[in-house]
Amino acid sequence: MESKYYVDFLRDLLSLDEAVRTEASDRVQDFVNLLSDTQARVAGDLIAMLASHEESRVALEALLHALSDLDGCGKLEGADISPLGEIPESRIHVEHRDYMDEFSERIAGARSSITE
Repeated sequence: MESKYYVDFLRDLLSLDEAVRTEASDRVQDFVNLLSDTQARVAGDLIAMLASHEESRVALEALLHALSDLDGCGKLEGADISPLGEIPESRIHVEHRDYMDEFSERIAGARSSITE
């Protein structure tokens, strides 16, 4: 993906506006196959980190779905999704549960490697 569009995408993920963050997350499925391995890893790292601090229920679902899109295309390898383990249980709702279950082994694996 051209760096200009990639940087714009990253800026949108970091927006203070919930609607912009949500829309940026939703766009991942449109260009996931255009991302280089490095771009995908950086996006995965950032999305996981942002998800751990996202307060909007809708934006959190969009972030988790974006990670799932990256994973489904084999583009999440090397990304650190361990910050997902920091999401408080009180913020994980029914629409988030399948995504969290999908990543639970990797989150647990990252935690155990930290304690070793």
